[in-house]
Amino acid sequence: MKPYSRRQFLEKSLKASLIAPHLLTLACSGGEAFDLVLVGGMIYDGNGEDGRAAEIGIQKGKIAAIGNLKERRAGRKLDVSGLAVAPGFIDFHSHSDDELLLGGEAQSKIRQGVTSEVLGQDGDSIAPLNEVMRAELQQDLRERLQLEVNWKDFAGYFRQLEKRGIVCNALSMVGQGTLRDCVVGRDDRRATSEEIARMQALAREAFRHGAYAISSGLEYTPGSFADENEIIAVCRAMEGRGIYSTHMRNEDDTVLAALEEAIRIARSAGVALNVSHLKASGQRNWHKLPEMLNRLDAARAAGMQVTCDRYPYIAYSTGLSNLFPLWSREGGDEKFVARLQDSALRDSLKAYVAEEVEKIGGWTSVMVSSLAKNPERQRYEGKNMLEIASAENAYPRLVELMIIEKGGGGMVGFAMSEEEAAQVLSYPHCMIASDGSAQAIAGLLRRGKPHPRSFGTFPRLLGKYVRAERLLRLPEAIRKITALPAETLGLPDRGYLRSGYCADLVVFDPNTVNELATWAEPQQYPVGIEYVLVNGEVVIDREKFTGKLAGNVLRAPWK
Repeated sequence: MKPYSRRQFLEKSLKASLIAPHLLTLACSGGEAFDLVLVGGMIYDGNGEDGRAAEIGIQKGKIAAIGNLKERRAGRKLDVSGLAVAPGFIDFHSHSDDELLLGGEAQSKIRQGVTSEVLGQDGDSIAPLNEVMRAELQQDLRERLQLEVNWKDFAGYFRQLEKRGIVCNALSMVGQGTLRDCVVGRDDRRATSEEIARMQALAREAFRHGAYAISSGLEYTPGSFADENEIIAVCRAMEGRGIYSTHMRNEDDTVLAALEEAIRIARSAGVALNVSHLKASGQRNWHKLPEMLNRLDAARAAGMQVTCDRYPYIAYSTGLSNLFPLWSREGGDEKFVARLQDSALRDSLKAYVAEEVEKIGGWTSVMVSSLAKNPERQRYEGKNMLEIASAENAYPRLVELMIIEKGGGGMVGFAMSEEEAAQVLSYPHCMIASDGSAQAIAGLLRRGKPHPRSFGTFPRLLGKYVRAERLLRLPEAIRKITALPAETLGLPDRGYLRSGYCADLVVFDPNTVNELATWAEPQQYPVGIEYVLVNGEVVIDREKFTGKLAGNVLRAPWK
């Protein structure tokens, strides 16, 4: 599978559009009735152009015709007058790998209009698994989601998704960190040539099973322990046909060097590059962002396929352990916790954490988002560290929480500005993505005080950055969450409203659409997303979940 260039993608779209008049003629000649017709809406095709008034006829999960279909027979007609009709939103950077296994409980994305989620991000995918990894994942999923792990590779995981049913379409990257964990383990050492060959073989197996690309998370262990040459070698398993999507080695003080490394890796491997959640973190680094965008443009001018993604918020979300140095996290959580309790390491760890916290503006910028291991400590969720402890006691309290959490626990870091966010979101080659998981307002998928992006990313884009602030025009915002990710991935039948394309659609009110999720109360579904169709099935009907599990696993057509 090779991601299409823009020219190739538009050529395929043109061929589909040439077929459209023929389909429309058949549809309007009194032939077979449609399964569903959307009447009276303003159609936004996904191409960045202004909307137009038209009806959409759907048959057997596909868009059968677009035009004047008001008089056509249909099993159901939806009057969507005054509403915008767009292709289903594609969340290019999603972490719903576990949550989608819970079927209809995973509602926070579908209620935002997301009809396809791209999993396996930041170097961490749900496969392949060796026996140690499988046992650890089994324990985690049993405790959190009451799930059994019945797979070791992508073929098994995809079968499990299909067996249980999913609310939206799902596709996945394979994680470079997961490949390294599977073969090398969690130690900070150079991989041997034999181990690199084994990682390449596992990557090729993942592609045969339908994985789309390789992701990396180079601020996380064990993927961070790979040097540049190792990552290039692993990416060469794509044989010049895929995407290297990277959470770079650094996003603050050395972000420019990290960006250059990402460009070198993709160029040397002969693959496309996507920079995950592009940012210049910390006020002292915000000035670097224009230069970062210039370097992406220079790579594109040199012939590379280069994109980035970003969530529409000024705070990131990660593990509390990410405040600590990589060497302290080597070997896994058990060794990390032991180092936290080693008095000989206390001063060096404290100094490192103090520097990391200072970069993002102090302890008030560190909000605890999840503490799952101890119910008594969950009262701290949603509070910043200075609300939990005094300045002099913040570090020891943090260590105490991390020991209780056995090295886990989540945080939100307020490290960006609205000006910085606006520069990235408006960049023409930036896709808007959540970097969050599908959650819920009740049940197993309601937990902690998560980043509100899991509930509000796409309505926030349309409400805040389109309607209120006019940073983006509506057609361009829609392009960034539909056609652009489809083009980047090489999905030939999604991302546009075209005859013959899969009927993934979102119907929303551009005058009211907005997020309700807040930092204090993130578990709230948005308003203004009236209907969501997945493969022709109505999954959200007048803002209510119908119970339909209409999603498909989307496998990459590697050959």
